[in-house]
Amino acid sequence: MRPTTDHSAGRSEPDAPVTRRAAREAREAETRSIRRLRRNRAAVTKATSSAQATGPGRASRGVSLIAMLAVLGIGVATSLPAMALLTEEQVRAKTVAAAFPDAGANGAAVDVQALDRVESDQTAVVDRESPEVTAAEQLAAVRSMRIANTFTNNPRGAIQWPFPVGVPISSWFGPREAPTAGASTNHLGVDFTPGEGVPIQIIADGVVREVVLGDNGGCGVNVTIDHMINGALVSSKYCHMQRGSVQVQTGQAVKVADIVGKVGNTGVSTGAHLHLEIRLNGTEPVDPYAWLKANAS
Repeated sequence: MRPTTDHSAGRSEPDAPVTRRAAREAREAETRSIRRLRRNRAAVTKATSSAQATGPGRASRGVSLIAMLAVLGIGVATSLPAMALLTEEQVRAKTVAAAFPDAGANGAAVDVQALDRVESDQTAVVDRESPEVTAAEQLAAVRSMRIANTFTNNPRGAIQWPFPVGVPISSWFGPREAPTAGASTNHLGVDFTPGEGVPIQIIADGVVREVVLGDNGGCGVNVTIDHMINGALVSSKYCHMQRGSVQVQTGQAVKVADIVGKVGNTGVSTGAHLHLEIRLNGTEPVDPYAWLKANAS
């Protein structure tokens, strides 16, 4: 006789078809769970599943959970850039310590104050090219510029980034929508936005090829410098600088990290920024960010 189901009691008598169906559903549920686990191997998801487990093995699973979380923490810590775990002020402090090792926190502050006093004296003559003035300007800039985790500069490198610490980047190399009338749709450089008036570092030793002091559109106030790097000609171009901020002249030999000028808003521009170009053999434009990532030591 075929067993019947007592609907009024809300339960089923055991029978073969129901048992087979239940077993099939259980297997399917298990398969789905396995697939979900394979798709999502995140340690947090595994930890949640372990926390719901019961039985005599619960203590050992708890130990496994702790181990997994420890591994997750180590993985996150080692995969993030070192600067990403620091506050903005800690990044500034590390940059100051690396770039100005002989000054110290108090001494550096005194240097900047000394520069302010000299510049405020109407009768004083300030040597803008002196190492002391250059260092004071750079230090003051680090203390005030906008920073971002876009790159890490080595202040002792033969090739360096145009700023001593990572700064925001507003436009990258390559095709783009023109941000304003007269701007290019094929961007041949990278736009750094640390703020108006921030000093710009020269990326490597070289010789100044061209200085444009007039604001006649395009790149505005700009300087082009030729470098010999690994036996090949590489040119760097610094655009949209402030009027009156250029500190080099045509034919001048310059050193890495010397100041070429200050971030400005001259030429075709929608805001203060440095448009930096890198050209191989003096003519072939390449992505400055990728080039500096590969070559800045």
